[in-house]
Amino acid sequence: MSKHKLKLALRDAWARLLWVSGLHSLVQRCSAPRVLVLAGHCVSAPSNASLSKDMKIRAADLERILATFARRYDILTMGEAAERLRSGRLARSAVVLTMDDGYADNLTHLAPLLARLGAKATIYLETRALTERRLNWTHGLFLLLDHMGHERFVARYRALARDERGVSILEETLRLRGGDTYHIKRVLKYEVDRLDRERVLEALLSEEGLAASELCERLYLTWEQARELAREGHEIGAHTESHAILSRCSPDEQRREIEGSRDAIARELGAAPASFAYPFGREWDWDEHAARAVMAAGYTSSTTTHPGTNRPGADMARLKRVMIDEDVRLELLVAEACGGFDLLRRLGFQPPA
Repeated sequence: MSKHKLKLALRDAWARLLWVSGLHSLVQRCSAPRVLVLAGHCVSAPSNASLSKDMKIRAADLERILATFARRYDILTMGEAAERLRSGRLARSAVVLTMDDGYADNLTHLAPLLARLGAKATIYLETRALTERRLNWTHGLFLLLDHMGHERFVARYRALARDERGVSILEETLRLRGGDTYHIKRVLKYEVDRLDRERVLEALLSEEGLAASELCERLYLTWEQARELAREGHEIGAHTESHAILSRCSPDEQRREIEGSRDAIARELGAAPASFAYPFGREWDWDEHAARAVMAAGYTSSTTTHPGTNRPGADMARLKRVMIDEDVRLELLVAEACGGFDLLRRLGFQPPA
């Protein structure tokens, strides 16, 4: 067994023990209060059927998770949790549900589920999709790969691109990995020129006659729907204008993405958002300049996708979140929320994400 598989097995066994035995409730009572922030995208619905399973969570699974936590934890919005963390007034552990990008199912499927539980969520909007009805580049990529296949896509990308280094890496990835969408996406995410990628993908969508705007209409909220979510008491946060990888942007581009998203929400909803989420969210997807720009723009908290919980005194520009999708396992979330995984960390064992 590899070292990573062994660590996964130990993590899973510990989480299962805490859950089945009920020890998680004792660990929670003995641990300092903390905030677990859950990060999802969609509740499975017809509108998002084309998205991969790592973008969705089944409604029944999410309802079970939130109902379980509601018995022993406060269910808060990110703004409410951030205020408690900042002030140090966190008398009881809490769970926050956040959903990234601003998909239509957040209103049609998530909101009714939360209403049944008496809970609220924080919805982070990628504002260009609402304002201009333009897909971000990842959705455009998936649309093209499904339509063209990997080999023809790479060949046409080569014909249109100006970024010789990035194209060479893309071709080598195709040779080594074949039709592996994950690795094609990774090259386009980190290795190619960002502006050249945007130009080429938009050209290919037009060349192939693909109705990207129709997919955008089906996937994303409208501004009126975002206002309806806000009227129902859900928090609306910002997630940049175009879902840009901030570490790949110049300082001026970072400010435009961060402040533009804030300004669009303020204009459409009548109040500037307090919460921000870094697109993709790992430490290599944003940098120190971006973190400073977020706080300078007036946000009171920003969230990553690094797993763990948050305690009073946490860096409000780098709050941790745990991703949830169709493979979510309740016992792992409970082990994190109650402080069970922190016990392992104090013993020198880092549970793998």
